[in-house]
Amino acid sequence: MAKIINAKTELKQNDVCRDKVMSGTWMHGNGKSRRVCFISLVLLLSVFISLSAAELNIDDLIINHLSENYPWENIEIGNVRVMGELGDGEPDRIEVEKGPVGKAVFAFYDSGKRVLVKANIKAYDWIVKSRRPFSKGHVIEEDDLYVEKIEINKMPRSAVNNPEIIIGKSLKRSIIANIPVVENMVEKYQVIKRGQIVKLIIGNKGFSISVSGKTKEKGYVGKPVRAVNLSSNKVVTGVLIDEGTVKVKL
Repeated sequence: MAKIINAKTELKQNDVCRDKVMSGTWMHGNGKSRRVCFISLVLLLSVFISLSAAELNIDDLIINHLSENYPWENIEIGNVRVMGELGDGEPDRIEVEKGPVGKAVFAFYDSGKRVLVKANIKAYDWIVKSRRPFSKGHVIEEDDLYVEKIEINKMPRSAVNNPEIIIGKSLKRSIIANIPVVENMVEKYQVIKRGQIVKLIIGNKGFSISVSGKTKEKGYVGKPVRAVNLSSNKVVTGVLIDEGTVKVKL
């Protein structure tokens, strides 16, 4: 009976110390009381630090895994819950069982043991948007666009995330201002206008000459285009290999 009474008394004393530590009144009282409460304070801090370190380590493991396997600009993680006991070291592998964005579930494998970890994941990436309204056929320039970072689950399918890949291409349809630009809004190939001055490279593998020319029609990089040889006024057909060069085979 004495053991039970002592145990209950000790538990009660720990509760009192915890309340004193949390309220900041533990410094009042006799020396023994202060020593006991000081020890309780150290133990509480140790628990909090250990838990924070463990949580941070799991967060880092998940973020590193996602960063290595997905092309996202930023990743946020929150509300991490471990459904079991994890080892001290890094797991052998991590697999995504649900997600990976939103309410995600990850499987941590370590020496054949599988532990599930749940977390709320948000991922962000860049998206290209129109600065102003543009009509069908407009050739896109750098000043026509801006980029904005948004959550990937709010990003339209086939959204363009790099303005450089659509600069110089024409719009297939009219668009309004401040909307995401998606791939099917623009022509597949970079476009040049009719009447643009180009360099004509005329010849074959063994021989070629370079003369000035002018396009007779709108052309696309990688596609055939008609151009006028300004030296002879002769119309030739060649492949537009970049925005300033047409290669003409003899």
